[in-house]
Amino acid sequence: MKRVFIVIFLLIGLQAQATFEWNENCQKAYTEIIHLKFEHGKELLEIEKQQNPQNLLPYFIENYIDFLRIQIGEEQRDFNLSKENKKNRLDILEEGDENSPWFLYSQAEVHLQWAGNRLKFKEYLTAAYEINKAYRLLTKNQELYPNFIPNLKSLGILHALIGSVPSNYIWALSAIGMEGSIAQGMSELQICINTLKQNREYSFLIDETYFMFSFLKMNLQNDIDGLEYILNDIKKSNNLLLNFAASRLASKLGKNDLAINILENRKQTNAHYPFWYLEYLLGVYKQNKINPNAIKHFEKYVNSFDGQNYIKSAYMRISWHYLIKGDLDNFKLAQANIDHYGNTLVDGDKEAQKAFEKRNQPHPELLRSRLFFDGGYHQKALKTLKNIDNPMLFSNSKHIIEYFYRKGRIYDEMQNIILAKENYEKTIDLGRNTNYFFAAKSALQLGFIHEKNGEYTKAKYFFNECIAMENHEYEQSLEQKAKAGLNRLQ
Repeated sequence: MKRVFIVIFLLIGLQAQATFEWNENCQKAYTEIIHLKFEHGKELLEIEKQQNPQNLLPYFIENYIDFLRIQIGEEQRDFNLSKENKKNRLDILEEGDENSPWFLYSQAEVHLQWAGNRLKFKEYLTAAYEINKAYRLLTKNQELYPNFIPNLKSLGILHALIGSVPSNYIWALSAIGMEGSIAQGMSELQICINTLKQNREYSFLIDETYFMFSFLKMNLQNDIDGLEYILNDIKKSNNLLLNFAASRLASKLGKNDLAINILENRKQTNAHYPFWYLEYLLGVYKQNKINPNAIKHFEKYVNSFDGQNYIKSAYMRISWHYLIKGDLDNFKLAQANIDHYGNTLVDGDKEAQKAFEKRNQPHPELLRSRLFFDGGYHQKALKTLKNIDNPMLFSNSKHIIEYFYRKGRIYDEMQNIILAKENYEKTIDLGRNTNYFFAAKSALQLGFIHEKNGEYTKAKYFFNECIAMENHEYEQSLEQKAKAGLNRLQ
């Protein structure tokens, strides 16, 4: 009741004069929070509330703390305790100046951020409502204020995500008036970034925009030059979120040593909210070099992180460390931990759990080749495969299919397209009716090859082949990428 009365009195006191002022306190607080320095950001917001009680922006900026803490920490307790904050903040923001472009925008962002939080904890129906609410508020704000740059950031994200929705769900979005495409969304985000670089008024928003743009670019567009451009812009950032994005971009571009360098030189102190996932990633990148020190990062991650995602994956990678060393006893102990900890919401954890349930023991040479390839060390990956005399003699059919898939991927990255196609097609022939991802990913890669060469009919064929394969690992993410390919061709 005390909290309710505080909100009521606050609303009465601010009703006639509430504003949205991005003054020095608010910009500094927002910047600190985006850099994951939550406590310092909160202190600045409290100062602003006392000095300018009519300014409602502190309540909007506070929501970033809940959003980032829940997304990074993944703790159910934080999620449950923060839910009440959403309604209180919206009640306050709705009393703001209706003639300000921040009036509808701030409400939309709160809905959008909480939709992200709901998705993290599988509250899908509420998330769908909040996404729809954010879309409508932002669309209206764009009509009222077409030159308001922040609109492009949020609408760009929504339009790109709407465009990546599998075709069998498009009717549902159309029925509620939500439309968009990947091309539209990515164009809006690029325009937003270009403008933020030149516009002093909104320049403080560039880190947040670059962060979202980089991950959408990686997942929805087959644009190597675009990824290189983003990486060059953010690789020297002192923002942990952009260190995260830059390391992922570097890894995707086959620059594993750069990814390691970015994370090893990140400026993470006790003033920052703990971002343990970066330890996991550093372990992954070091393991791609078969660096035995990788295990220290995986162990630090599982011992420090209180969330659930990538725990199983970390134990799987610990087991790989021992398998490569030839230590089968510790391999089995680490594999047993996969079943005891974490959950299976993300693909890496699903892969780990399936490996445990099937008691799959990777072929050491195929595993080494995979890791070298993931790090962009293609010659080492190919040399490792050439140590295998006759893959058709493998007793495990999965290893046979994987062998041809790995060769296809290596030759693809080495621009030997003839041998890449040959091995991808062999993989599809052998693995089409299995529940392994190798055949579907090979079809996706063949789609990319033909798209790049301007052979659009063949590209469509292979993207559709990828979508048609069902009940395999990574089905959802591979289908999303194939759908994005078809959208580009249309």
